[in-house]
Amino acid sequence: MSPRFQETLINLEARGKDAREVFAELFAQAKVNFVLQADIQSPVYLTLRETPFLKALQLLCEATNTRYSVREGVYYIAPLGNAPSTPPVQVQEARPRAVRLVGTGMPLRTVAAEIAKQAGMKVEVVPDAPNLRFNLNLPSVEVEKALDALCEGTGLRWEKIEGGYRITTAGLPQARPTQSPVAQNPAAPRSAPANPRAAPSRAVSPDQPLRCPKCRYTLQLDWRYCPICGAFVKHITDKAKRTQEPKLR
Repeated sequence: MSPRFQETLINLEARGKDAREVFAELFAQAKVNFVLQADIQSPVYLTLRETPFLKALQLLCEATNTRYSVREGVYYIAPLGNAPSTPPVQVQEARPRAVRLVGTGMPLRTVAAEIAKQAGMKVEVVPDAPNLRFNLNLPSVEVEKALDALCEGTGLRWEKIEGGYRITTAGLPQARPTQSPVAQNPAAPRSAPANPRAAPSRAVSPDQPLRCPKCRYTLQLDWRYCPICGAFVKHITDKAKRTQEPKLR
């Protein structure tokens, strides 16, 4: 069955209307083919507002003591005591809708709220996650692929929770002790070369980790942003990777 039918929202109002007329109106709104047995006739009283098609069909069948089955895209409606010889086709739920994320300098929590609004699900951001900003041009992307794009190279990760997703940090506390040598030796920068700003561009040896120029947090080579202060560090990590490539060969 096409996802278009599953996402169709139905509006029905019946005050004693014949069941056959209500079924006909339902399928007309959904624009699907149907077959209705002639012996189905009873007054129907219901009000449905912005109800998904399958849910509206199930409610109407319960109200009229009928059941439905789907064969080759055609819906068959029959009384409960007149079940077909073959079981009804099980219709899978529609996949999450694609979301549109286009903007410049969008904060992480704003992006998460926009995904939640468009997809109709919960998207949480843990309180200690840095509120990074993103330049996004994703006119149509699935929710999980959008979350992949947000977390890639930022020190963040996403996980599934009941009713949606949560964006959290990716094991940041284990790396914090690496900052202590810098704090204990404030005179160290004075013995550095005359141009200390060039340090992040040199090859990163095991005893000299690559650090954020703003907060001195230890970086990984695939990060684009510092997960602590949110500084853009991709130009530093990219240069460090290029410097290390000859040694790796």
